[in-house]
Amino acid sequence: MTSRFAVVALLAAGVAGCVVGPDYQRPETPVPAAWKQAPATTAPLPDAWWKLFGDDEMDRHVLATLAANQDLAGALARFDQSRALLGVARADRTPDVSFDPAYSRARTSGSIANRFPHLETTVWEAPVEVAYEVDLWGRVRRSIEAAGANLQGSADAIAQVRLSLAAATVSTYLSLRSSDREIDVLSRTVGLREDELHLADRRAHAGVVGDLDVLRARAELSQTRADLSDAHRRRDDLEHALAVLEARNAADFSVAPATWTPHVPDVPAGLPSTLLERRPDVASDERALAAASARIGIARAAFFPSVSLTAAGGFVSPRLGDLTSSESRIWSIGPSVHLPIFEGGRNQSNLEAAEAAYRGAEAKWRQTGITAFREVQDALADTTWLRERGSALDATVDASTAAAKLSRSRYDRGLAGYFEVVDSERQALASQRAVIENDQQRLLAAVSLIKALGGGWKEGDTVPRQPDTAATASP
Repeated sequence: MTSRFAVVALLAAGVAGCVVGPDYQRPETPVPAAWKQAPATTAPLPDAWWKLFGDDEMDRHVLATLAANQDLAGALARFDQSRALLGVARADRTPDVSFDPAYSRARTSGSIANRFPHLETTVWEAPVEVAYEVDLWGRVRRSIEAAGANLQGSADAIAQVRLSLAAATVSTYLSLRSSDREIDVLSRTVGLREDELHLADRRAHAGVVGDLDVLRARAELSQTRADLSDAHRRRDDLEHALAVLEARNAADFSVAPATWTPHVPDVPAGLPSTLLERRPDVASDERALAAASARIGIARAAFFPSVSLTAAGGFVSPRLGDLTSSESRIWSIGPSVHLPIFEGGRNQSNLEAAEAAYRGAEAKWRQTGITAFREVQDALADTTWLRERGSALDATVDASTAAAKLSRSRYDRGLAGYFEVVDSERQALASQRAVIENDQQRLLAAVSLIKALGGGWKEGDTVPRQPDTAATASP
């Protein structure tokens, strides 16, 4: 009996090298030869790319977000779940061994025809059972392959969440500091408008000017105060958003206003051919595609016979004292074969579902790649044209500020009406706010470009996985 079992085991092991289903290869996808408006710099981005903006306080906020954000905590939990499921899949490579001790006592009925009336029996059992599925067609190996790809994909998802959170924190902080600049300009303008109103009141009382100048001065002051209140409102909203990113209560969180000068870094775009290897969202979708490919093999393996090797041994005795005696020994051994003859179309439907899932995963991966190229190109275009717009706006500020001073001088000398002063000062304020807005858009475009490129990277590196996925190595 033992020799027959050994023969069966050897034959099964010889066939176990078969693996049905497609061996995964990443599909080819068209890649642009070069970027439009590509920057001249080629230096690699650091892993802590937010340091390029040169703001220590912002660095602390980013680190606080990455340490406490609950979206990241959820992504880490999903990674742990995927790692555990990989362990479940790997467990199928080894035999299942179980020990099932039992005790029973029974009595037969004396009121029915029975060969042994009133017989009472006691049975002590101590069996050990071993079961092992021979991986003839690679079902187990494909399951491990799919679970390993899912684990790698969940690690890439962590990298994507980290990148998105860092980008959101940087963008929110930069927008908040831009609001500080706007509030500063508007606050100084409110002071100027108050001085102008007082001057217009004095001149009106002296009969030098009419009430119209006073009304215009009062209207300009009220409008500037309204703009200032709106700027404070937007700043508060940004402060609250930053609190949520750092997993803090908005009511207990504040960022002190600061005098701040924006610094727009030069962001290297790298080569388009490496983008698909740098973006964690693209990498995550590619790993989902690999897992879907492995599941096709699992579905195809269901069409073929499955072989399980089982063995059992132990002791059975009516008395506990004799349980371990040689006469109480029991054992059984032998293979079992499952032949799928008629499944009602279940296996075919499962295969079609797996193939459709693969096509869907491939379409999603391709669309993510196309979107990635578009996002990089959008950010590059924004960076280029906002820089040129900033140069034009700087010239506008110089000219409108000079015009406002000249109008004020002409008004003081009685050579111009107050309407000219109001109009020129309104244009000067609008141009200053436009510069602040454009600087903010340039900063956000730099963040968008960094995010579109996949964050910190070095030439030739793959997507950084967080945490380390050494556990996903092939078995």
